[in-house]
Amino acid sequence: MGSGTQPDEVYMVHFCIFSGHQAQLRPGRTAYITLFGALDLRRPPVATQFVELRREAPAAADRRWCFFMTVFGGTTITWPTLADEYLALLDGVRIGALTLADWDAFAGRLCTDGPPHVASFTLFAELKADALPTEDAELDALALQRHAGRIPQAAVDCLMVGVGQGGARRLAAVRQAVAATLASAP
Repeated sequence: MGSGTQPDEVYMVHFCIFSGHQAQLRPGRTAYITLFGALDLRRPPVATQFVELRREAPAAADRRWCFFMTVFGGTTITWPTLADEYLALLDGVRIGALTLADWDAFAGRLCTDGPPHVASFTLFAELKADALPTEDAELDALALQRHAGRIPQAAVDCLMVGVGQGGARRLAAVRQAVAATLASAP
């Protein structure tokens, strides 16, 4: 334990050297080091981020950070699909973990301020920190969840507006789809 360190703090270091790796981005004292490789990370849905931050003590939320070091490689951080965003928000609202007003405030802050405490070092490499899922990935995810009965057609229609969109437009489509689903529920 170093000076000022809490006993329950965990530091995670992920190495990707001469290879490729895909994972879910887990903020919170995490370093991602990519050397001569490719690292593909997917952001957690906004609703999931909100619930995790709410669960933490306020001081712990201020100590969250991610560091990306990419040398002779590529690191891509991709938004979750619209289907994933929709399902996370709908589930969170239904179980009472958050309200649409909570989500609106957090999503708005996330769109204007960006992810908290992110730093990077890139040398002869590429870092894409705000990549969108491909149109095919979006459509496949929506079709799969529609076929499984998890997303009604009216919500799919709302979510289609967000395909290829980033930031506030994307999240507005998710919120509209969830609001429409909740309004039509018996």
